[in-house]
Amino acid sequence: MRRGIWGNLSWLAAAGALMVSAGQALADPVTLTSLDGATTVSGELISFDGEAYTVQTSLGVISVAATQVTCAGAGCPAGAPSAAADGAAATGGAASAPVAPDTGIFAVAGSNVIGNGLMPVLIEGYADRIGADTVRQVGAAQHSRVYRVIDKAGTEVAAVTVAAEGTAAGFQALGSGSAVLALASRRAEPGDAGAPDLSGGAGENILALDGLVAVVHPENPVRALTPDQLAAVFAGRITSWSQLGGPDRPVTVYLPAEGSGTLDLFTRLVMQPRGMEMAAAAERLVDHADLSDLVAIDPGGIGLTSFALARAARPLAIRQLCGIVSLPTPFSIKAEEYPLARRLYVYGTNRPLPSQAAALLDFALSDAAQPLIAEAGFVDRGIETQGIDVQGARIANSLTSPEEFSLPLIREMLTELKDAERLSLTLRFTAGSSNLEARSQSEAERFARLIAGGGFAGREILLVGFTDSVGDFEVNRSLAERRAQSVLETLKATVGETPLASVPILVQSYGELTPVGCNETAEGRELNRRVEVWVRDRRS
Repeated sequence: MRRGIWGNLSWLAAAGALMVSAGQALADPVTLTSLDGATTVSGELISFDGEAYTVQTSLGVISVAATQVTCAGAGCPAGAPSAAADGAAATGGAASAPVAPDTGIFAVAGSNVIGNGLMPVLIEGYADRIGADTVRQVGAAQHSRVYRVIDKAGTEVAAVTVAAEGTAAGFQALGSGSAVLALASRRAEPGDAGAPDLSGGAGENILALDGLVAVVHPENPVRALTPDQLAAVFAGRITSWSQLGGPDRPVTVYLPAEGSGTLDLFTRLVMQPRGMEMAAAAERLVDHADLSDLVAIDPGGIGLTSFALARAARPLAIRQLCGIVSLPTPFSIKAEEYPLARRLYVYGTNRPLPSQAAALLDFALSDAAQPLIAEAGFVDRGIETQGIDVQGARIANSLTSPEEFSLPLIREMLTELKDAERLSLTLRFTAGSSNLEARSQSEAERFARLIAGGGFAGREILLVGFTDSVGDFEVNRSLAERRAQSVLETLKATVGETPLASVPILVQSYGELTPVGCNETAEGRELNRRVEVWVRDRRS
C-alpha cells in the first residue's frame, strides 16, 4: 500500500518511529539536513549506530535514518554523509552506495522508463506480498526516489533508492558499485558497466516487454509511417505533416534525453542504417511520461517513447517496405512481430545481492508480478491468444506476394488452423541453426511446465514452423519442420514425455508462407524464421 510522499517535517516523525538502540553518547552539536534541502534540525548527537542518528533537539529526542540526511558539525561521525558527499551523489546517479549483503539498504539505477514506470509498482507489489507498506520519498538526485518498505510492526525491512537517469547511467552505477542492479531498456553491450559483456550472463534478466513507438496528437490523421519516413522526421528532414499526407502544419520533434536506452536503440535500429542523426533542434526530455503528455497537446508534435508510456498520445503503426503494416499491441510485442519490439532488462553482477534486493528481484521475475506489469501498461510475459481471423492481413499479403507460393499448401494451413487460436508465444532461433535463442529457450521451458500442469487439458497443440523466403521453397519447408520438431524435443527435455502424453502435440510446417516481416530486409527475414504455437479443441 502506498502512503505517498512525505512532507518537509514528517520525515522526522517517521524516522522517530524507527528509533534504534542508543550507542555511545556523543553529546556534540550536529545539524542534519534532509536530502532535498527543505528541512534542517540541530541538536546534540546522542548516538549514531551506522543506520540512524539519535539527536536531542528542542523538539525532544528524535531518531533520523542516516540515508535520508547529511550531517554537518563537530559531532558528525567519521564517514557520515556530508553535504559535499550528497552533492556528488546527486551528480553521480544513485543516491547511496550498496552496503553489506545482509542489509535491506540498496540502490538500483538506470532506465527512466523502468525506474519511473515499473519499479514503483513492483516494489509496492513486493511489499504487499510480504505484508508490508511502502513510503515514497524524494531522493538525493533530481530523478531519484527512495522507497521504504515497513512491516506492520513499524520496522523498516528495506530502503530502496531508485535513480531513474537513463540506461547508460544505470550501467555506470552498476560498474562503480553505487547500485546493485541496473535497469536497462536495451541489452547490455561490451564495455557497459566497465565490465566484460553482461549480456547472456547469469545476471541478465528480462523484466518485461515493450516497444519503441512514435506518438502523435490524437487527432493527427497520419496513421502509419515507414522506417524511412520515421528516420527523416526525427532527423528534421521532413518539416511539415503535408509531406506525409497530413495537414499543412509544421512538425515538432520531441526526443528522450541523451543516455536514454530508448534513444540509443532507436538510433541503432532506424537512424544509423539510413545514415541519419537525430535533429539538433528537437526538444529533449528525461521523463517519457512528460514527453508523451507534451505530444498529446501539440497538434504538430511527434515523439519517441515507450509503448507503456504513450498515455494520451496516439502510437503510429509501422508500414514495412513490402506493405505489411505492424501495429504496436501487446500481442505483436509479445510475439516480437512489431518491428521495434524490445525487451526490458535488469542486470546484476557477480557480487552477491543484499537479501532484500534478491527477494525483490525474485518477485519481479515471478508469475505473481505479471498482472502488476500489465496494469502498469507494460507488456507482461503472460500468454495471449488470437483467432485466425486476426491473421487476415498476413494471409492476404502472402496471396498477393510475388514470391514463390503454393495454393494447395495455404489451403492445408487454413484447414488446420481455422478452428485454432494462436498463442502470443513465438519461438525463434539463433542464426543459421535449429537452436532456440535465449529468451525462446526460457519461454519454451515455461510452456512445457504449463502443459505438464494441466493448462491445456482437452486441447491439441500445434507447433507450426515458418522460414524466410531465401532458398528453395521445399527446402525451406523441411527446415521449418526441423525447427518445429526441435521445439517439441525441448518440451520433452524440460518435463519428460510422460507429463506431455495427455496433450497431443502436432508438428506442422508451412515454410515461407504468411511472412510477418519483409523478406527484402535482414530484420524482416529474422522475424519470419519462427515457430508459432496454436491450440484447438481436441479433434475426435
